[in-house]
Amino acid sequence: MSIFALDKSGNSNHWTANNLVTSDVTLDSPTNNFATWNPLAQGSNAIADPTFSEGNTKVSIDNDNYQGSVYSSFDLPSTGKWYWEICHTTGSLLRVGIGDNAAGRQNLAEDVFANEGWAYDYAGDMYDHGSHTDSWGDTFTAGDIIGIAVDMDDGEIWFAKNGVWQASGNPSTGSTPAFSNVTGDNITPAVCDGGSWDEQICVVNFGQDSSFAGNKTAQGNQDSNEIGDFYYTPPTDFLALCTSNLPDVDITPSEHFNTVLWAGNGSTQSITGVGFQPDWVWVKERSSTSSNFVTDIIRGLGTHMKTDGTNAEDDNNAANRITSFDTDGFSVGTDGAYNQSSQTYVGWNWKAGGTGGTSHTQGTITSTASVNQDAGFSIVSYTGNGSDGATIGHGLSKAPEMVIFKDRDASVNWAVMGYPTHPAYSADGNMLFLNLAEAQGESGSNEISLGASTITLVDSGPLLGTSGNDYIAYCFHSVEGFSKCGKYEGNGSTDGTFVYTGFRPAYFLVKNTTTDGTSWRIYDNKRVAYNPVNEILYPDVSNAGTTTAHPVDFLSNGIKVRGTFSEVNTDGDTYLYLAFAETPFKYSNAR
Repeated sequence: MSIFALDKSGNSNHWTANNLVTSDVTLDSPTNNFATWNPLAQGSNAIADPTFSEGNTKVSIDNDNYQGSVYSSFDLPSTGKWYWEICHTTGSLLRVGIGDNAAGRQNLAEDVFANEGWAYDYAGDMYDHGSHTDSWGDTFTAGDIIGIAVDMDDGEIWFAKNGVWQASGNPSTGSTPAFSNVTGDNITPAVCDGGSWDEQICVVNFGQDSSFAGNKTAQGNQDSNEIGDFYYTPPTDFLALCTSNLPDVDITPSEHFNTVLWAGNGSTQSITGVGFQPDWVWVKERSSTSSNFVTDIIRGLGTHMKTDGTNAEDDNNAANRITSFDTDGFSVGTDGAYNQSSQTYVGWNWKAGGTGGTSHTQGTITSTASVNQDAGFSIVSYTGNGSDGATIGHGLSKAPEMVIFKDRDASVNWAVMGYPTHPAYSADGNMLFLNLAEAQGESGSNEISLGASTITLVDSGPLLGTSGNDYIAYCFHSVEGFSKCGKYEGNGSTDGTFVYTGFRPAYFLVKNTTTDGTSWRIYDNKRVAYNPVNEILYPDVSNAGTTTAHPVDFLSNGIKVRGTFSEVNTDGDTYLYLAFAETPFKYSNAR
């Protein structure tokens, strides 16, 4: 009896093996998942869709006049050293390497290495974001095994053919890398058809199977952590791309963000289950029309603003709104926006610094900030001085990628900005409005630049710095395993775009930046605790919760868009998003 058909519990409940051979068994398990090719990343052109098999380790790219691309199910962590192997089994035009653009992975009809990433190809050429060097290394073809080693700490990559590192490279000693400029977010293993007329088939081994689905004789080499099954010995300190080897996360997501639901009782009640004392609470009545209201620890209890309007902050009924921030949530009074009898509500909760703010003097304008550096989130209050070039300290350990601004004293729009650190923003004058369904556009007299310690008001217009007016700014940057500020490109298909986050999401805020008339959307894991996640709320309108025919799936490593609606998936449109984790990818299971 085959060893993989045996019941090892001692109860002799054995299986009968049928059509299984030794190479059908890999090291992948529920407690340690290895990367594979990602079948969820589908292009907008059906002819470009590859065919996957062998547990998504084998892929066939046969695209006639299309140079199809395929990506890994894991992005490379931002740190560490990583090794994998690719066996080219059919064809003569394969190109292998790493891509570095999350938006680019939606268009599988293109050569990923034409404009992004680093690669080695069948002709021995190497590619660096479209430019290439002829005859850098040996040619390769069907039957050859290509090894790839990437050092994310030093930004270096090496390529091997059949165990021989090319161009005298040696990843074990760090000498002579093929490239030493590997940097950026969303870097992921990739392959593509290097021509446009020849079917390419390859099998990848991220450490789960050195037989390459039976194409080679297994060799059983392990990485430096004694994990994996590689054909060639991995370079010293280079690891298999699997969940056991992923870096430990710095924070527990549920201690910094959480969603809670409750039913109103028309009296007073404590809303519990948050898991921490929140510093920013966003409340929306789900069952009927009511505005989105935000309250934070700096502006004070009961002093709220609505995201679907331009109104200044008010405290007209403060005693009946959020009345306290508590150790496991918050308390509410009788205000109908928070606690009307027979209505249902959702509250999204963030932990900042746990205090009413401390003074930050890094900028020319002194700010008051409640800061959670671990979670990449701060609440910043400041008073505008009307000066172009004024700077404000944000308190975070790195530059924010997204900032939501609101004048607390005037009836003006909410500005959502992210230049130059958020990939959805191409200029310092570009912005979106949280209270409007407009596309991204020029802001005129309101421009920013986000830096490591300060926000620069390049043009200190009325949305950012009117002299004497008080402002609030909610600042975010991505934190590996917890949050992601990013963009994706729609593909216009019911088999929609896949968005890699590196965690199982708990919250997903998304906005079409290209097309006017497209509302913001919020999805979360509490209103719908299973896939598809199909109840939406809108930050820019007061509508009740709606069940949509254009949902998303929350996956162990990201988000899969399901549907073609313009608010989530128009072909070629760019989408900005902000996501927070339920569980980091290292520990998450699929839903």
